[in-house]
Amino acid sequence: MQSSGYDIAEHRDHLEIRGVSREELAEALELVEPIRNLRAEHVEAVRGDLLQVLMSRYVSLIPPATVTQVQQLATHRAALLATPVLTHETLSNLRGDKTVSSTRTWLARRRDVHALFTVSYNGRTLIPAFQLDERGESRAELQPILSALDEGGVQGWSLWTWLTRPTSFLSGGVPEEIARTDPERGLHAAQRFAAGPIA
Repeated sequence: MQSSGYDIAEHRDHLEIRGVSREELAEALELVEPIRNLRAEHVEAVRGDLLQVLMSRYVSLIPPATVTQVQQLATHRAALLATPVLTHETLSNLRGDKTVSSTRTWLARRRDVHALFTVSYNGRTLIPAFQLDERGESRAELQPILSALDEGGVQGWSLWTWLTRPTSFLSGGVPEEIARTDPERGLHAAQRFAAGPIA
């Protein structure tokens, strides 16, 4: 390889450079690291300038489809939150527990055996109220359904959604409502849903 009055011969274990002195080569090698740093600084500066231009002109960096999906999800979650929900405190009052901490313990145990589920929202634990009776006890018929869905990876908000919305797995019926009158049918639908599409 030849360029600008010197040539480089590449050997298996070394390079041979002709046309430059040892001092010139040492000087050139000393410039390598500063040049790398300068390039990195330039890239960072350009990135910052580009970001500032895009932000000042309100150029959307998020694909419209993503924005639409997030808006739909936010609307859907707001609808779920508009239904009756309990907190540790309100559940404690409903149950007549002496302390909120005993309610927390009871809830954790019920959650561990898939008798109840909770969701987190704004740093708080929420308990969708449909899964409890008027005394604050978990509905026994939901436990096998919750367990089947959890085994299939259906949890949290997705679990809440499936249980409280009409589904084709029940010919348009709402799972938690069907479970009251026909728990076996509700369980079968949950198992099919949790299994996902068959390849």
